Amino acid sequence: MCIFEGKIFGMEKNNLFAILNEWNFWEKPVPEFFPREEYQIKIDEYLKSGEIIILKGIRRSGKSTLLINHIRHLISNGVDKNDILFVNFEDPRFNSELNSNLLEQIFEVYKEFINNETKPHIFLDEVQNISRWEKWVLTGYELNRAHFYITGSSSKLLSKEFGTALSGRHLDIDVFPLNFSEYLLFRNVKKPDKKTMSTQRITYKKAFSEYIKTGGFPKINFLPKELIKPEIIMYYETIILKDIVARYNLKNYDNVKKVALFLLSNIGRPLNLNKIRTSLQLSYDLADKYFEYLKDTFLLMEINQFDYSLKKQFANRRKVYCIDNGILSNTSFRISEDYGRYLENLVFIELIRRGHELYFYYGKKECDFVIKEGVNISVAIQVTRTLLDGKTRKRELDGLIEAISTFKLREGLILTEDEEDILEFENYKIYVKPVWKWLLETKIKS
Repeated sequence: MCIFEGKIFGMEKNNLFAILNEWNFWEKPVPEFFPREEYQIKIDEYLKSGEIIILKGIRRSGKSTLLINHIRHLISNGVDKNDILFVNFEDPRFNSELNSNLLEQIFEVYKEFINNETKPHIFLDEVQNISRWEKWVLTGYELNRAHFYITGSSSKLLSKEFGTALSGRHLDIDVFPLNFSEYLLFRNVKKPDKKTMSTQRITYKKAFSEYIKTGGFPKINFLPKELIKPEIIMYYETIILKDIVARYNLKNYDNVKKVALFLLSNIGRPLNLNKIRTSLQLSYDLADKYFEYLKDTFLLMEINQFDYSLKKQFANRRKVYCIDNGILSNTSFRISEDYGRYLENLVFIELIRRGHELYFYYGKKECDFVIKEGVNISVAIQVTRTLLDGKTRKRELDGLIEAISTFKLREGLILTEDEEDILEFENYKIYVKPVWKWLLETKIKS
């Protein structure tokens, strides 16, 4: 393969090619990573549409690995290695050139040295670092230059300017850290069925007791126990520094961390911006801005209090949750009721991952989650560590029954650490189930 001298736009051709050659698999085998079948099936399905495929999710959730797995999948299905271009824009050697000109330069070098004959598969990893990337990809899409795969760690990956132009031309896949089923496979624990759910109960419970604290970031599963916490804290610090402070050119790193820590320490509690503002002595606008930045990184997510009036919904308090229990348990203040919060956070992540439109109910009593399907609430869920304590049992049942009654449902669900039962109250059926078991099932209710 001949490399010749020359310069286009900003970087020397042979320097750029050397970077691309390191990242690509034109002359080396593609590594094999843990398969995440749910995502691979979606990517294969979306590829048939010819649209741009966008994978979005928090840093370290496995987006790059999914791309490399798909590259391996393409090659095993007959796609030539030279028909694939992978670019990682986290590479610091690109730092001085992060604009759409770099994309065109990369494409020209790829065509010149590797493939100028067939329509390639182009993988652009962490593309949010490139200004106006959408314009270049849109042009390539309209000219049928390539199959495009994009990843990004920002929920606002598409700018307002080009988001509309790309509307209807891209299909999005939200990538989460490992769910409990994937976590078990990572740990070489057999995928459960009806038989093993009872015979391997102790195995699943032991794995769950680790998962609820360490979370689902893939790399964490390969680390010795003593390195897990430092690694998770490094992820957290990188998100704050790279995806917020550096991206938005903020001067006060400490204020961003204070807002993040306050929210992480109040997971699952109804909040409003005034509470954040007064607790941290920040202006309303600053508290709102930092909160939006934290959501943009996928670190935090929120749900509204349900109300049939949208105006009231947005005026009411919100509940905030963290995308991964590992971050939650290793960065927030420890409180006596932590375990119940960890359970609730985990249930939230799973409900969002399954694509549900989620709210919480707040009337005379409170219900942790209600799921909206169409115009109606279809499911009500409480999460608590145990129902054995009389005061807790009354609180959880009262809140659930009020929600069931309000939304004219016949049954509800209480998820616990390890209790299982079917209760009947006032003609309502209440299913009680361990969170670990519910996570391994596909049905929401019984």
